[in-house]
Amino acid sequence: MLELTTLMIFTWLTLRVRYFHSYIQNFVFFDIDINNNVIVRWLCSFVMTDDPTANQKSAQQTATLSMDGLINLRQTKAGLCAASAFLIPKNLMAFFEEIPIDSSDKPHPRSGHRAIATESDLWIWGGYYPANDNQPERMFQELWRYNFALRRWTLETTTGDGPTLTLASHSMCLFRNSLLVFGGTGFPFGQHVSNDLFVLDLKRRHWKRCRILDEQPEQVYGASMLVNDDHLYILCGTNSWTYNSDVYDIHLPTLTCKHIGRTFDEIEDPSETGRYRQEAYIYKNKIFLFGGGGVSGISFSFEHLPVFDLTSGRWSFVQTNPDPIYNFPTGRKFHSIFPFHKNQIIMFGGAHFHHLINRHIAVNNRIWTFDFEKLEWSILPKLTMSRPTYFHAAAINERGEIWTHGGVVSESRSINDINNYTEKRITSLHKMHTRVQNLSELTWNYFLNSLPDRTCLITQPELLVQLGVPPRFTERIH
Repeated sequence: MLELTTLMIFTWLTLRVRYFHSYIQNFVFFDIDINNNVIVRWLCSFVMTDDPTANQKSAQQTATLSMDGLINLRQTKAGLCAASAFLIPKNLMAFFEEIPIDSSDKPHPRSGHRAIATESDLWIWGGYYPANDNQPERMFQELWRYNFALRRWTLETTTGDGPTLTLASHSMCLFRNSLLVFGGTGFPFGQHVSNDLFVLDLKRRHWKRCRILDEQPEQVYGASMLVNDDHLYILCGTNSWTYNSDVYDIHLPTLTCKHIGRTFDEIEDPSETGRYRQEAYIYKNKIFLFGGGGVSGISFSFEHLPVFDLTSGRWSFVQTNPDPIYNFPTGRKFHSIFPFHKNQIIMFGGAHFHHLINRHIAVNNRIWTFDFEKLEWSILPKLTMSRPTYFHAAAINERGEIWTHGGVVSESRSINDINNYTEKRITSLHKMHTRVQNLSELTWNYFLNSLPDRTCLITQPELLVQLGVPPRFTERIH
């Protein structure tokens, strides 16, 4: 009750303020009577209205809710028009492009980079850009940070002993307040391959190369890396000539490593052993593999999933059930998966190798879910990616926001001519929500979107204190 009261007071203060120093005039578009629960009803208009996995209110109910809220808002006609952009319900689960406020300062288009997300920022490291008629080939030894509140990219300066030659298809994950990077390759791909583990302190921006004890993982790129408690699991990958599905367990406090799983023979193609650029997920002490590529260029399907049991130390396969209408997802690699609703993951993006034209083609823009309890695939029919992408960098934060950056898109001059497909690297940033935001987050986002100049959050932080903005929000601004 106290937390709700604090939230409502914060909302009320935010909406009632007439002037935010010299930056905002007529900031408030309407007055709110805090005693009639309009605040809660107003905030509810922001909630996902087209989540295909949840029970939905009809359009008539939604319209009624919005109108009820508006009737209780004592506002002028002009104020209503100004506020309407914030009151229109929209499907927050859909991917939409996030446009940085300063579009001139952003990462160069790239692929093969990796990302992690903290409460306040998206971090990307590395990446590759091929040579073309206008620009030389590039590998990016860069750490970029995108601050969610400021909607601003920053190229960070780092110190210490970090990766230099292996800046593409490395593995990356977040452990406490550190970024972990393992393996990777440079160009020409496979010429430089690494089995080094690097740790970047995100507060100090300082790199450290770790000395792994006991058994050493193979030098690979395209491996998967998962953190579970104090254990770091590294599995699969390639050195460009051989592929593996080995599993290594690194105890992070001691950096001791054990080789706990051996490469298995694929049942989809017995001549294939090992994978790279697959996605992995831990569920009930078992590691599930999703997709990936092999030595022949194959993109593994999703009908049978390899599963590594962390208790027994053995690989096996589980047979999955298709979507009753859309069957199984297209086999792919260079895609993304993230936790979704209870017992589920969400999957999107990726590419498969087209042997006729000898190149990778992006799969469709469909978004899938997989239920671990039912072992069943389902498509989200009303949701799609903004554009089919592969070799992108993607991450999810604790609020359930998925952020994707860059990658490769396939373009064709002719719909019927597959020989005219070309690849293009992009630097677009997209975002989607995997769950409904809580009221305080909705209020914070409304407040940010109402600011004509977000630099005031940096230049005059005392104003946020005066407004009573909770520290957990102000700490996100840096």
